[in-house]
Order: sequence, then structure tokens, then C-alpha cells
Amino acid sequence: MTSSYRLGDIILQGVDDNNTTSEILNEHPQSIGSDYILSMNKKNYLNDRVECVTQIILIHMEKYSKLFPPDIGNSTVVHLRLGDAVGGNYFYERRLRPLDVSYYQLVIPQGKVYVIGKCHFGRRHSSPNYEECTDLSNRYMMHVLKTLGAKHFDGGTADIDLCCAIKAKHFVQGKGFYSKLIVEVRRCLGLNSIETRSHNFEIMD
Repeated sequence: MTSSYRLGDIILQGVDDNNTTSEILNEHPQSIGSDYILSMNKKNYLNDRVECVTQIILIHMEKYSKLFPPDIGNSTVVHLRLGDAVGGNYFYERRLRPLDVSYYQLVIPQGKVYVIGKCHFGRRHSSPNYEECTDLSNRYMMHVLKTLGAKHFDGGTADIDLCCAIKAKHFVQGKGFYSKLIVEVRRCLGLNSIETRSHNFEIMD
């Protein structure tokens, strides 16, 4: 249920804890995160974290191209921050509550909409009320899907979900560094994103 693999944190904040680095390399081999760590250690790229990870992501996108919806290039992808941020009690979790669906209704272009997002709990930094957070996350996800007429895309890993968001015609940013990373990579590739700020969060039954 918990994981050390937080891709946005790895790239945008940096990984300077040897234990975390070892966990990522051991538990997530051949992932975008582990490839990034190894590439930076070998100094194969200029000291530009986003440019480095963008090149790795492009390789993953080509490798797993058959996993993406065939219409993804003409669709919008929305990222939902789920898990600890939905119902956790720590300050940073409350600060990262997901966006209210009414905001998405205002900014999403017409057309097919896919939603990415899974419950995530950091191994060291998440509140332990996992069942409550999971229940709230599921209710929030269903509310968003129903309201937007969207489809949930689950690529199985955070890496595949991120690649799907990069391939989309439009991307709507959620909360946290994972979503921010998608925005930065799309910017590096000359792709636009709908960047979001703070909006009230509400779950409807």
C-alpha cells in the first residue's frame, strides 16, 4: 500500500537519501525513476533534470505505445491527486487536497476526457488512515468520472499514466509534484497544459 516511488519528487526535488535511492533502484528497476537516477549518476546528460527525464520518457512512450488509448492524441487527460492528499491529516496533505470537479467543468476543452490517478501513500510521509483516504478517493474519482463523462485510464504504473498524459492533446494539472512534472515535460516538448491553482475540494455522493 505504501511506496517510496514518487516520480515528481524524484525529479523536481531531487533524491539525496541513499536509502530512498536504493529502494527505487531495487523495487522499481527499469522504471523512469530508476533510469533517471542511473543516467544522472553516469552523467550521460547535461545537468538539466527535466531535459534528462524527458528523453527517458520519450523512450518509455515508444516502448509502451500499444498500451495507450488509440485516440489519446486528440483527447484531454486530467490528473487527480488521490490517496493521502484526499483525507490525510498532515499539513502538506491538507494543502494538496484535489481540485473540485466544478473547476474541471470550466477549463476542460470539448472532446474525449481520460482521468489518471491512483491512491498513493508515501512510505515515510503519509497519514496512516489508509482506509478512510481510499474510500474518499474512490468516491471522488467516481464523482469526477460521472460529472465529466470521462474514462479512467489505468496503465498499471505511475510511469505509464505519466506517458499517457504527455501523449494527450490537452493536459489538466492536478496537485503535487507528479502533476507539476507532467507540465514541465510537456513544456520541454513544446506542448501546452492547463495549469491550475487552488480551488475548493468537495466530494458529492
